[in-house]
Amino acid sequence: MLKFDLNFLWVIINLILFFVLMRLVLFKPIKKAMDKRQELIDSELSSARNANAEAEEKLKDYESRIAGYQSEGEQILSDARDSAKAEYDKILERADTDAEAIRETARAQMAAEAEDARKAAREEIASLAMQAAEKIVGANVSAATDSAIFDEFLQESSED
Repeated sequence: MLKFDLNFLWVIINLILFFVLMRLVLFKPIKKAMDKRQELIDSELSSARNANAEAEEKLKDYESRIAGYQSEGEQILSDARDSAKAEYDKILERADTDAEAIRETARAQMAAEAEDARKAAREEIASLAMQAAEKIVGANVSAATDSAIFDEFLQESSED
């Protein structure tokens, strides 16, 4: 059986004393250090979570700003296209107006040239008629008579 010896009692007392001393000297400071470290880890985790939440919030803000800038850029491009289209239409309208004015000027010039050609033809015809009349009449008619007949012929041909 077991012998209960005094050494055994001293060993048990030493073990208990060693446990109490270890608890006072070693376990409490280690526990304090571990608690402090846990608090530090918890505060760092909390800080990291806050920083992560703040970063996500800023990311959302930046993404919304980028979307706003993109829509603003698209609006600017759309406005520029509309402005360019309006300017293009104005230029075409101005070109059409200028072309019509040139056509009208050309028509007026053609009409004036045609009238000048008609007058020249009438004068030529009148001159030929005077020469024919002189040959038929056989006499020389004075310049005043020629001028009067010529003016009368021109007036009659203008009325036709």
